[in-house]
Amino acid sequence: PVEELLYGALSIKKAIVEQDEREGGLRKILNLGHTIGHGAEVQSHFEISHGKGVAIGMAIVSRAGAACGICECGAKDAILDILCKFGLPVSCAYSAESLYRAALSDKKRSGSMVNLIIPERIGFCRIEPTPVEKIQSFIEAGL
Repeated sequence: PVEELLYGALSIKKAIVEQDEREGGLRKILNLGHTIGHGAEVQSHFEISHGKGVAIGMAIVSRAGAACGICECGAKDAILDILCKFGLPVSCAYSAESLYRAALSDKKRSGSMVNLIIPERIGFCRIEPTPVEKIQSFIEAGL
């Protein structure tokens, strides 16, 4: 079953990358959890691995997305459940402010905007261009 799950996930990722090799649009959805996860990695001085940082970011974004009415509650719960099932963290000890400051150095940032990838429902994410000054309150909603 784990192998099937991984194979399915990699097949989806492969199809997305083949459609958008240069990350001009659709491929951006593969960055779900990365911006805030990068903040957790940086704050931990990289004691939190990339994968665990992304899991933390996915959890925060899912909770914040649900709080903002973007992510269906059932999808948020499913994401949190699957992360927990595989022993991945869904929280961290860092404040919204410290995650925000660290996330600002993320390579996905484009000037005063960050493309947040927010799940709407299982299998569908929204690319939400977000002003940098709104990222901290978004993180706070997901902590």
